[in-house]
Amino acid sequence: MKNLILLLLFIPLISFSQDFRKMSFGQSVEELKETYPEYVFITENDMGMNIFSHTDVVGGIEATVAYLFVDNKLSSGFYYFDRTNIFKSDDDRYKDFKSISLILNDKYEMQENNNWHDDAFKDDPTRNAFSLAMGYVDFSEMHSTDKVLINHTLLRTDGVYTHIVGYIAPSFGQLMEKK
Repeated sequence: MKNLILLLLFIPLISFSQDFRKMSFGQSVEELKETYPEYVFITENDMGMNIFSHTDVVGGIEATVAYLFVDNKLSSGFYYFDRTNIFKSDDDRYKDFKSISLILNDKYEMQENNNWHDDAFKDDPTRNAFSLAMGYVDFSEMHSTDKVLINHTLLRTDGVYTHIVGYIAPSFGQLMEKK
């Protein structure tokens, strides 16, 4: 009976240990495929890292969902929002960023870390979409624990928008710093 009680107390710890979409850091590619048998993954190999991705709708926005494996261990997961929608307006991109930000802030305590290249409109939030379009600002927020780093970014570089949320294992962050 005592073992059953301990097991029941341990189950919630297991079920809440996911780091990215029902997966925990350190799990294998095989476990990814078992967890998501309904997806046909696009696979890439870059600098010794294996990336498995598929499309999905996240927070009401079309996204590419990517799982990054190093030595067959899940090291990071990413959402790339609206990668192929070149016709989306600056306003809509900024609204998407704020929408995803609300979802993240409901779950985590995200810390804003915007990078202003030109602070002409920094104190006027009604001009944030314009500032983004002009390349005046990169929007960013982050949450960090000893278990995961979550980074949410929207920026425009050379006319191309990048809106991404990354869930990064601390061990992967340390590996990238070394490289």
